[in-house]
Amino acid sequence: MSRVRWGGAAALVVAGLVVTWWGWPRAPVADSARGLADTVTESVVRGTSVVPEEPARVEPEGPRLRVVLEGERPFQGEARVGAAFISEEDRLAWEADGTFWWGDVVPEEVPASGVLDAGVLRARRPTGVRVRLVGARPEHGPFTVRMERVVEVDARAAERASEAWPVVQHVAPGVAAALRNGTSIPLSSEEDTALLPLLPDPAVRLWLRSASGREGGPVEVPLREGRLETAVLDVDALLPGGVGGTVTLRGRVLLEGTGRPPPGARLLGPDEQALKLEADGRFIAPGLPSWRPSRFTVRVEPPVSGRPVAPARWEFDFTPGEDAEVTWQVPAYRWLVLRMDGFTRARLAERSRRPYPVFLLQRLDVEGRWLTHSAEAFVEEEGGVAVSLLQPGTYRGVAAASPHDVYTSTSVETRAGSTEHSVSVRVDEGDAPCEVRVTSAGAPVYGARVTSASSLGSLPPARGLTDAEGRWRLGRVRADSLHLEVEAQGHGPWTGEASAACRASGVVEVRL
Repeated sequence: MSRVRWGGAAALVVAGLVVTWWGWPRAPVADSARGLADTVTESVVRGTSVVPEEPARVEPEGPRLRVVLEGERPFQGEARVGAAFISEEDRLAWEADGTFWWGDVVPEEVPASGVLDAGVLRARRPTGVRVRLVGARPEHGPFTVRMERVVEVDARAAERASEAWPVVQHVAPGVAAALRNGTSIPLSSEEDTALLPLLPDPAVRLWLRSASGREGGPVEVPLREGRLETAVLDVDALLPGGVGGTVTLRGRVLLEGTGRPPPGARLLGPDEQALKLEADGRFIAPGLPSWRPSRFTVRVEPPVSGRPVAPARWEFDFTPGEDAEVTWQVPAYRWLVLRMDGFTRARLAERSRRPYPVFLLQRLDVEGRWLTHSAEAFVEEEGGVAVSLLQPGTYRGVAAASPHDVYTSTSVETRAGSTEHSVSVRVDEGDAPCEVRVTSAGAPVYGARVTSASSLGSLPPARGLTDAEGRWRLGRVRADSLHLEVEAQGHGPWTGEASAACRASGVVEVRL
């Protein structure tokens, strides 16, 4: 018999029982007193560990678990019983007919010795699908099938069906992975392929997949618990446009303006599989579908320090045609440097509260508006901040000590072929400080939450709580727009535009 261990509070542990047809020669004693073919099997129950023990042919000590297995014929083989889980060592036996016994035992108390009777477990036939592939020819190559559960709308019924997950994972890990992760299962063109056990859902959806990756379907197959249904997948019907051919792509990946790939670059093909990239950037990508585009990704590991030479991720699309050879260039970064002397940086740091200071990049559009422009790299350097550029244009930098204390740099026009431009930022004394004063019926409100936001949506908002005098200090307000939100317990929220009040008196009066 196999050993079983109890874990945690032994009296409260649920023992999941899965018993399968087994190929070992020793058989438990059969008990035919019930009229049907029953088997009584016992297993040791312990209370010290949840770690499965290595199988050993020794006579166990301690209390024993008695299980009556009821089926159409006497059980032959060894029964495995799992305590609260199915251990890795039990993933060994699954007979072709798929019969199993499954049940839960929740003892009020685990005895130190004697027998714990788990009662009768009746044999259960698996739910499954027998897939028959029709119309497959040798030149098509191998076919696979992808599966998807059709879950019950009723939550209780869906939960009941999902109770069989441990059985599926134990006896058919490939089927479990296909249901959970969408992986494909190989199909045989010479004989039916049995997909079992499946969860007893109302139905399962199947997609036929060719060697080129082309899919046809779905085919929805109704399921009946304990039955093996037949599903016919016809290649011609599901893939009327053909199974699709494949092409081999040969190419090079280069850093713009050089004859080599970016340092540390990796090339990923469709489905994110890694492709070998030679030192001169050459690569070969075999088996690409000839009937649809394929996407490739170049990943460049950023340096530990200093400026990166290219974007960390850049994508290329390959559309099959007469030419199956390409040269792809990863764009090289140009740089805009926001020059700041030591005094300017110190003043900016003095006026900032985390997560500030924040730096932004702006680009002048065709209508003369300054718009926030995305940049992947902001590298702090001794003389300022270097910002990555990927295209020509007119740019400027923004240095913000808060959402409302914002300083813009001078602007510069960059052209193709240029690698670096500089602009300067000044942080002057400028405007007087501003504060928010929150009152209710003339009395200050302590602990009111104040949130200030900028019209520059990329800047994070600033938040704070009012003091005993109902005040929260905003600091200097240089922004043309300042949106405030105030919340306090026992009061409704207040929102408003505050930049005009800051310029006029330096105080934003909020009455709740």
